[in-house]
Parts: sequence; structure tokens; C-alpha cells
Amino acid sequence: MTSSLHVSLPDEMRAYVDIRTNGKKAFATPSEYVRSLIRSDMEKDSERLYVFGELLKSSKEINNDNTYSAKEIELRSKNFLDNLDKEN
Repeated sequence: MTSSLHVSLPDEMRAYVDIRTNGKKAFATPSEYVRSLIRSDMEKDSERLYVFGELLKSSKEINNDNTYSAKEIELRSKNFLDNLDKEN
């Protein structure tokens, strides 16, 4: 389901939107451009929540004295990156 949203912009911002949505760039319409901006913001917010959750987990591990040596962290990081490479 879709709905409309009316947004008032200063002339300078409207001119910028017009440039970005003239069909020669990535966006054909202002609606496409705004949806893209919102998706990007949602993705950033999701990433921030993930990082915050990981920090909370780390904090709990430290409080429970579940810490790793520098060597263990290096090994875990290498394994993680190797697995990322295999997925791509």
C-alpha cells in the first residue's frame, strides 16, 4: 500500500532535487529519490543498532570476565574475515 506525503522545501533544496531527478541521474522522479534517502537512513539506523547490540554483548562479556588475549582476537578476526571472503 502506498500513501502520499507533502513536503515543503526551500527553493534551493527543490532545485537540488530537480537536478538529482532529471532522468539523467539515478532517479527519475522525486519520489524515487526520497524513497532512496529513507532506505539509506533506515539501513544506517539498523547498522547503528547492530553495533550498539554488539557493544552491549561485549560489555556483558567483560563484566563476566570473558575476555580474550590480543592473539585470540587476531585469530578470531582472521577467521571472521576469511569466512566473509568465502561468502563472496
